[in-house]
Amino acid sequence: MSSFIQLFLVNIKIIYRDKSALFWNIAIPVLIYSALSVIPIRRLTGDVVYKDFVLPGMVTYVIMQGGIYSLAYWMVDLQSRGAIKRFLVTPIKIPILVLSLLASRIAVMLVQIIILTAVGVLIFHTPFSGNILSILLFTVVGGGIFLLIGLLISNFASSYQSASPITAAVGLPLTFLGNLFIPLTLFPHSIQIVSEFLPISYLANGMRQAYLYQFNIATLGKDFLIILAWFFAILILTISVFRLKE
Repeated sequence: MSSFIQLFLVNIKIIYRDKSALFWNIAIPVLIYSALSVIPIRRLTGDVVYKDFVLPGMVTYVIMQGGIYSLAYWMVDLQSRGAIKRFLVTPIKIPILVLSLLASRIAVMLVQIIILTAVGVLIFHTPFSGNILSILLFTVVGGGIFLLIGLLISNFASSYQSASPITAAVGLPLTFLGNLFIPLTLFPHSIQIVSEFLPISYLANGMRQAYLYQFNIATLGKDFLIILAWFFAILILTISVFRLKE
């Protein structure tokens, strides 16, 4: 346990020291959300105002981006600088190392989510139901899914040049088909069917229910169980495929 805590703190320090990247990781989502919130659109679906619809979508996007993009590129950078090689010759257990890495990234996601939520509630007056525990559970499990995908991407990429098209091929469809910024009801039925097979759709649905409505175990439970199943499926795949490499 002490090894995990020490590695977790080391990873947090590494992230914190790169102040430029940390700033932009926080600022860019806030700027995008702010720009979307001032678009003069009242409603795209049901009784939810667009600026209220888009906040949970932006939160979900931050979770996805933090795993698929940030972690994949960071792991590739570690490999290129020979840092992975130094880890492999230490007595540190690889599962503890990977778990501390995932936990530190989820901690950064939580900071981003808190800031986004504060901007939405305080500046744009987005309603917030206060389902903090539900949001935390969705963040941890959903973050775990996309962080594991980021690890898988880094396993097949040896440089930024090779990682970039892979992350784009994975991240762009999830962004546009994940019910993040445009309601799926506006898409053709065939696209809606594709979306039903994506974990990000259920993460976005769960976050939207947790943010905008009172706690409902039936609604939240369904979305949570589906992303939990996705988490274990991708975890099994990652354990089978992922290897730290020099």
